[in-house]
Amino acid sequence: MWSSSKRLQIGPCLVLLLIGLPGLAAAQELEISSSPTPVGSGARAAGMADAFVAVADDATAASWNPAGLVQLERPEISVVGAYNYLMESFGADYHDEFDSRHHADKLALNYLSLAWPLPVTLLGRNVCLSLNYQQKYDFNRAFSFDFNRSSAVGALVNDFMHFDFVQKGGLSTITPAAAIEITRRLSIGAAFNFWQPTFLSDNSWEQTVKGRSTTFAGATIALSGYYTKERYEDFTGQNMTLGLLWSPLDRLSIGVRYDTAFSGKADYRRSELYGLMYLSSGLISMTPETVRERREVHFPDSLALGVAWRANDKFTLSMDVTRTDWNDFYVKTGDGERRSLVDFSNLENAWTRTRFDPTYTVRLGWEYVFLPKEPEEKLGRLWTLRGGVFLDQEPATGKSDGFRWPGDNGNGRPDNFYGCALGVGVQLGQRVNLDAAWQLRYGPGVNSDLIRGVSGFEEDVIQQRFLLSTVIYF
Repeated sequence: MWSSSKRLQIGPCLVLLLIGLPGLAAAQELEISSSPTPVGSGARAAGMADAFVAVADDATAASWNPAGLVQLERPEISVVGAYNYLMESFGADYHDEFDSRHHADKLALNYLSLAWPLPVTLLGRNVCLSLNYQQKYDFNRAFSFDFNRSSAVGALVNDFMHFDFVQKGGLSTITPAAAIEITRRLSIGAAFNFWQPTFLSDNSWEQTVKGRSTTFAGATIALSGYYTKERYEDFTGQNMTLGLLWSPLDRLSIGVRYDTAFSGKADYRRSELYGLMYLSSGLISMTPETVRERREVHFPDSLALGVAWRANDKFTLSMDVTRTDWNDFYVKTGDGERRSLVDFSNLENAWTRTRFDPTYTVRLGWEYVFLPKEPEEKLGRLWTLRGGVFLDQEPATGKSDGFRWPGDNGNGRPDNFYGCALGVGVQLGQRVNLDAAWQLRYGPGVNSDLIRGVSGFEEDVIQQRFLLSTVIYF
């Protein structure tokens, strides 16, 4: 999964920050290090730019289109590892000190599965079962920046501020799945996603924000500091991934995947400390605050449509389109208030909430298998080459800087990210498959919602993703 630099500003990707030092506000959303749009797993699919809904013919089908599991002919075990790298370049109008670059990376288990086609048919139909572990979201992210400002209200006031932000954690699922063949050309499947802590993932995330400021107001000098730590622990919930795979022609397949909306619950804890000291008088004040409550995080549903054309036994071309409505992405606090996880606006207040346009992800991928020239020829190694391109959108408010009329909460237009992918695979005999993939995702001038209160803030985002997977057949 991608780590979206923004998104979520909760993340389930950022459950965000509220920087309380004077004049700068960043929100309380969840920052997801991966694309917030539901994406499956596996290096083979990643090498095809994740255009896999209408292909889905290996054990990772449970995450792409469960209906594709019936295409498996033998039991198989798959293991996928992933390395995610995120680089962000900050910039803002009139603030050269804001220009900076930030990096975050993580190496993790991406997917683990056991798929078992039943040796007997059910009412004359093929059936396949599987059990899967999948990392859904990566929340790891870190950045820091300086911000200076001046104002003249009576006396000249100069503020010199520094902020540090660190977010860690992620979400994963344990997923049993099943698929059945309805006819020779039509199959359906379902995956049941249990979002809960396991020995592989604690399904928790936390954010830490630190800030310090030196303020000069005439002859008065003040030092202030801010610290907040928010933690969501033991996130639990359930949803389903439903799939359909139809082959109207021998070389054409159409796939549909639907991820149901769901609400998960977590134990929430926030600790804050604000300190202020006046050097001239020696006056010191400390303001601590601690909040503990049970919170509910709601994720929206998502619909994906895929088409794959197998031109011949060697070449396959596939395309996916995914739609997600982020107006239903929110956190419900302990007092029952619903807050958007994109901009933390109050969803009950029509004057302050933003209406977000749905996001679309369009993926185009291909796969070429180097089959032997003669059908009788046997190769110890069978090589495959893959590639693809994609457009991936993230939700955004589209709010303008400066004065806005009441009720003007932005146009809700999403940010655009562009990417490409390359992959290679090799089958060793008839028992082992090894696949590797690389993806590049680039967002120019995006995430203006990330740091609020800074005129003209935006960033350029570069994300790279490396995956290595193995499949063992029995």
